[in-house]
Amino acid sequence: MCGIAGIWHLDGSPLAQEKLRAFTDSLSHRGPDGGGLQVYGKTLGLGHRRLSVIDPGSGAAQPMQSRDGRYSITFNGEIYNFLELRRELSEQGFSFVTDSDTEVILAAYQRWGPDCQLRFNGMWALAIYHHHDQRLFLSRDRFGVKPLHYVYRPGKLLAFASETIAFAHLEGFQRELNPTALARAISQHSSLEAYGYTIYRELYQLLPGHCAHFSPERPFQQVRWWDTLAHTRPAPEPYQQQVERFAELFSSACQLRLRADVPLASALSGGLDSSAVYCTVHRLMQQASLERVPDNWQSAYVATFPGSRVDERHYAEQVVASVGGPAHYLSPDHHRLAADLESTTRLFDGLSGTPLNCLTGVYRAMREQGVVVSMDGHGADELMFGYRQAVWQAAERARQRGQSELAADYTQIYLDMMFPQERAQAEQLVPAAPPSRLRGQLSALKRRVKGLLGPPALPEVAPHPWLLRHRWERLPYLTPGFQKEQSRPVQDPVNYINFHYAELPYNLRDFDRGAMQHGVEIRMPFLDYRLVSYLFSLDESSKLGGGHTKRILRDAMAGVLPESIRNRRLKIGLGSPLQDWFNGPLAEYLCDEVASQTFRQHAFLDGPSLQKLVVERCRQRRWSDQDCHLFWPILNAHILFKRSSG
Repeated sequence: MCGIAGIWHLDGSPLAQEKLRAFTDSLSHRGPDGGGLQVYGKTLGLGHRRLSVIDPGSGAAQPMQSRDGRYSITFNGEIYNFLELRRELSEQGFSFVTDSDTEVILAAYQRWGPDCQLRFNGMWALAIYHHHDQRLFLSRDRFGVKPLHYVYRPGKLLAFASETIAFAHLEGFQRELNPTALARAISQHSSLEAYGYTIYRELYQLLPGHCAHFSPERPFQQVRWWDTLAHTRPAPEPYQQQVERFAELFSSACQLRLRADVPLASALSGGLDSSAVYCTVHRLMQQASLERVPDNWQSAYVATFPGSRVDERHYAEQVVASVGGPAHYLSPDHHRLAADLESTTRLFDGLSGTPLNCLTGVYRAMREQGVVVSMDGHGADELMFGYRQAVWQAAERARQRGQSELAADYTQIYLDMMFPQERAQAEQLVPAAPPSRLRGQLSALKRRVKGLLGPPALPEVAPHPWLLRHRWERLPYLTPGFQKEQSRPVQDPVNYINFHYAELPYNLRDFDRGAMQHGVEIRMPFLDYRLVSYLFSLDESSKLGGGHTKRILRDAMAGVLPESIRNRRLKIGLGSPLQDWFNGPLAEYLCDEVASQTFRQHAFLDGPSLQKLVVERCRQRRWSDQDCHLFWPILNAHILFKRSSG
């Protein structure tokens, strides 16, 4: 787990090592344990910032060269099944001098070429340089857990890095905001990530499940190497057998992700997903057959928000008590809240759905106490109707199919996920019409589906109500054949879109950057490709039904989780308590920011009108939850504008 970088001067001009160093070392927060640089043929350089997790010895430093001298690699991520691959490659005559997964990647690439990607169970972004024919191979894992950003100017430059912030340190490249992309991100923060765009001009992402072969003689072009739908298989067995198979896959996914040569812990919210990971880890660690697991693994780290309705401490305490493990309960320091919000937002260098200091505090505490790896529960919501709007969308689809009884069951599940006050309001509108916010989300889903099958441009998003109206250009897809690949029938469109295009891509980005700001690696058992493929092979009823979301997970966790957690219906989710903060410790900060010249005069905003609204809300302490979430992306963008203008 690291930060990677690379620069190739395609015009033949020499690459100064100091230029490569400045670009690479801008990612030192991702790799605080060391760094390495190498320039090849005077024009191409690979850089690496190291977070030591597997084989911390100096022999596993990067960039690393293959034993035959043909290839060099810079790699960010983990290949969890590297021990099995190493044994297989050893039987075929390969030998190894380190205990790292990086050396296994090089040998696997030498043996199988790009097909090695299909053999990897892990998360990665990597670049492999072919010395013999001056060619570069770039690859990103199946679901985009690890990031890879790039700039390509034909005949002049190819540069790549793990984060967009690195490109502020790329000599000869001036970052400029892309107004269309920025407006989309403010209006709907999940609208760019899955499509390879950033908020900056010329700065793109290698797409999840894509790779690229590049040389100065051929244009840069992404090619899909992984397609989830192509790896689904019918699952006709009875539901109880599905539960047993799911439990096997989930246990195996957790077991593989316990491999580390450094301390690990669990980020625990008290929700179903993180609790399932935490309790499964404790069960697995009672076995004696595990390979390469650390001695220090027992702790849970819990983000708490005392006095807020989003505080889940009492749920987490039940989970911790059930296994008898130690736990650290972490609350935000309101005295440094504004400073933390500014620093995390600037280093994040993009637009998020909520201030990241709600999660960075967890990983900062881990790192301060020597923990380098966190076992987290991300991905389950997107796979198994974990979001309220996903359940509502499923209910709407059932109504459209004339399945009134099923629609009623789903509607009840949707209502049970709410706080009492929200539920009372929603019950007045169900089933005649969904609340206005959900109508918009349902319309967004329809636009996404239409966009996948329609013109070759990204699906439209509804404009943010507080942005000045502009005529935004449409953004084209970055890969040829994108629509054709995605136009086949999808058995589970709600989860498929949430997983591949809506919720998961930006969640992965947020947690990667939030944890790596403090040099902590996140591992996510629910994103094991075997588990993902299996879940997308199942009928909707295996994931939503029996009064619950995530039906198969809940049934698989019988006897593993406390029943109060396994059967919990209320959905909270990790996020900053914006309403409490805006009406309290951040009120003065907000008033100061909207009074600034940068805010009042920015071309995207009606600054004076927004200033009046914000000041009124703060003075009267009348921020609603909806208004908080409308204003946050604007404030987020303002912090970045302020950085770029000052």
